Amino acid sequence: MRHILIIVSIFLFSFTIISCAKKSSEETNSTTTELEGKWKTICYLDSSDNHFYITTISVTGTNLEIKDEAHHDSSCNTDDVTTVMSFSSFSIGEEVTYSSVATGHKFTMNFDSLKYTPETAAVVSDLNTNSYCEYSDWALNTEKDITACFSSTIPANTTFLNIYKLVGNNLYLGFGSTSYPDSVDNEKAYIKQYVLNLHSNYSQLQTARRNHYTYEGGLHSQIPSK
Repeated sequence: MRHILIIVSIFLFSFTIISCAKKSSEETNSTTTELEGKWKTICYLDSSDNHFYITTISVTGTNLEIKDEAHHDSSCNTDDVTTVMSFSSFSIGEEVTYSSVATGHKFTMNFDSLKYTPETAAVVSDLNTNSYCEYSDWALNTEKDITACFSSTIPANTTFLNIYKLVGNNLYLGFGSTSYPDSVDNEKAYIKQYVLNLHSNYSQLQTARRNHYTYEGGLHSQIPSK
């Protein structure tokens, strides 16, 4: 059971270790456009529990989701558990100045929920044996909401504060306490993920073909017949 608690604790606090605070007017102006989309780490080792992780941040408008996938192997191919933390009211605030060519801002977001999915039989057995979060019907690859389990640690609607830095397609996040942090963690990069729009590419191809045939047809009509 200790292993399960460690994973959840890592997820809650290693992402940014950010603090609770009330929003000020300067923190709620601006847009989320710059961070819109998905940002994903490579497979990395967390020495606190000797597990490997892939963390994905998804930003859609004012909603932000953090998915933490735990694995046993250094290639992150063997699934263990997945934890998903959801936030709302995501807002980018004032600009943060860096000494390099990087750009960045302060940001805030409100905690909504924490969900947990066991992905091995051993984890399922452990959860049910201990009635983890008062559930005794945990099932393989089945997600459960465990927000209430951590209400004393991270109550719903808690406002989180942090800063970020952008260097090209790499996003870096900071570590906070009772105020905005002064720096970011440069060891963990969240890499921008681009989705191939097959429909758009197909449409462009079809348009190009039509233009080609129109050109060929017009050219042929100008060639005199023998």
